[in-house]
Amino acid sequence: MKQKKQLLIPEESRKVLRREFAQLIDDVKIILFTDDKDNKPFNEYSVNLLSELAETTAKIKPVFEKITEDTTQKYGVSRTPTILVQPDKYNIRFTGAPAGEETRTLLLSIIMASTGSTIFSEQSNERLADLRDKRAIKVFVSPTCPYCPQQAALAISAAIRKPDLVSAEMIEIYENRDLASQYGAVSVPQTFVNDQLVAPGLQPEEVFVEEVITAAPVQVKETELHEGTEKDVVIIGAGPAGLTAAIYTERSGLKSIVIEKANIGGQVAVTPVVENYPAFTRIAGKTLMDMMAQQAINYTDIHDGEEVLDIMKKDDVFEVITNKARYSAKAVLIAAGVESKKLDVPGEKQYQGRGVSYCAACDGYFFKDGKKVIVVGGGNTAATEALYLKNIGVDVTVVHRRDKLRAEQILQQSLADNRIPIIWNSIVNEIKGEKLVTHVVLENLTNKSVSTLNVDGVFIAIGYVPNNELANKLGVDTDEEGYVKVDHAHRTNVPGIYAAGDITGGFKQIVTAVGQGAAAAMSIFEDISHPYWINEKH
Repeated sequence: MKQKKQLLIPEESRKVLRREFAQLIDDVKIILFTDDKDNKPFNEYSVNLLSELAETTAKIKPVFEKITEDTTQKYGVSRTPTILVQPDKYNIRFTGAPAGEETRTLLLSIIMASTGSTIFSEQSNERLADLRDKRAIKVFVSPTCPYCPQQAALAISAAIRKPDLVSAEMIEIYENRDLASQYGAVSVPQTFVNDQLVAPGLQPEEVFVEEVITAAPVQVKETELHEGTEKDVVIIGAGPAGLTAAIYTERSGLKSIVIEKANIGGQVAVTPVVENYPAFTRIAGKTLMDMMAQQAINYTDIHDGEEVLDIMKKDDVFEVITNKARYSAKAVLIAAGVESKKLDVPGEKQYQGRGVSYCAACDGYFFKDGKKVIVVGGGNTAATEALYLKNIGVDVTVVHRRDKLRAEQILQQSLADNRIPIIWNSIVNEIKGEKLVTHVVLENLTNKSVSTLNVDGVFIAIGYVPNNELANKLGVDTDEEGYVKVDHAHRTNVPGIYAAGDITGGFKQIVTAVGQGAAAAMSIFEDISHPYWINEKH
């Protein structure tokens, strides 16, 4: 009996794609270049993916070509697999198989190429109209990077908005490690304009557009703000606490908005595997946060890529000023979370994005063929990062400043089971390299000896610092480590300002953040109905 072919796209996902592709207007020609010699698994994957996508809509027109001298000369294609999207109209290409997160980017490029629409705001479209010279945009990506699709979408939008001047190329770093090394791009996303590095990470839209115009890194420029609508609650941060709070505030009858300066999901979105969230024995952090975000979107608006710059109180209303708009609200919930703590050693900043990383899920893919890296830290995050790297084929060693780990016992046992070595009682004194990281200088804290360890990468997981800038501006009380102080109802010392999630310190777990988000939302509902600060005055 003939074995049934295993599909890349399951039937349930095909149903979703059929609904999404119903918005397509023009046919989309997609040329896939392959050969029979190099990258065979990636070529086969790409052929199967495009074939299955074409089965979901008649609007997708795949063309399968072998690389020849003629095709190289005509299209400038010299690597496989390479995908060109609507090449007769736009200059959009994927160098490497669009797997994992980059499948999302391919789907978005198909929709934008068919409809002519982009993710740009009207202000960005007007600014881009000033472009007069050609721009070649390269975005280095990986299948496991949750931030890459958003950055790639900006590049594709520019290529569609200015098809005569802008090209957009998404380069998968693992399949094209020679290119990644040539550009010094071992962290993703990294964006180059005319071969000039402009962005070692995800950017706000307005900054990206300025960098396309100038072909150089720029600082955020002030833009004309539009007036936002009045809300009951402005929620700052789209992690587990913020998303949960949005659901509960809206269900209570309060009008809310969620503002997130980076990517939806916070730290959880870059957690490779979550094994301690109820109802899920094992789930990717990005998948879990996508599910939370999808539920929250059913209730409220989520603005990612928008940063809160200032908050001012006028009478009993807060004016929240972002890089894009002004909002008024009766209450503000700060759920801005935390960011990775730095080692603050020589070489760390210099080699960030060139071998120094704070996200294994984002950047580990480059090192998967036995490259040697260290993970610095001894807590749950460090253990999880090390296990993830080991699982994808990285030669990983843990470096910890103490003689025992702080990680949960089950994670410590997993490290032992996977035979991941640990260098005890040691710290990193310096990170060295040439174009990329080549070695680290370690100091043993017990005997004060100094040694050199050759490594290709350094993943830093030594804890977090709270994103408390807005809280400090508002005069909100914080503890000695900078975490926001709240009472049992998640109120701060400033009436109308609340906080929830990791920014309040304590036990940093998803389930804790979710519970705090719900509790804060209910407190806000009660306080807006019966303001406790007015009662206290009387």
